Amino acid sequence: MPLVNGVRWILVIPVAYLGYYAALISGMAFLALAESFCPSDAIVSGMCIADYMKPVERTLFVVFPGVAAALAVLLPALVAPSRKVEVAFAFLAAGSVIAIALGTSLQEWATLGFTLLCGIATAGAVYMRQ
Repeated sequence: MPLVNGVRWILVIPVAYLGYYAALISGMAFLALAESFCPSDAIVSGMCIADYMKPVERTLFVVFPGVAAALAVLLPALVAPSRKVEVAFAFLAAGSVIAIALGTSLQEWATLGFTLLCGIATAGAVYMRQ
């Protein structure tokens, strides 16, 4: 059992990256799907300028960073063999620093707020489930 626990501890950080990249790829796939419905007369220089694209892009750019935050907090806590709450809050803290740095530098306040909310809610759910 100690070997299995050691492997699980080693996997804690990679699964956080896995969750982040899964959300990133999913968001890009949803964006490509939305762009595939763009009428040909609304494509200018390879970009869709249809009326519906701005709200779709805005929604995706707010939602999927939140999904990434939730997965980056949840997956390490699920993989950790013990101290799941501490792991969740450690990844919440690290992710919050990154989110705040990116959100403030890009002035993406809605994305920052939703990302922090998703991370906090996920860490709270891990705490409540202990």
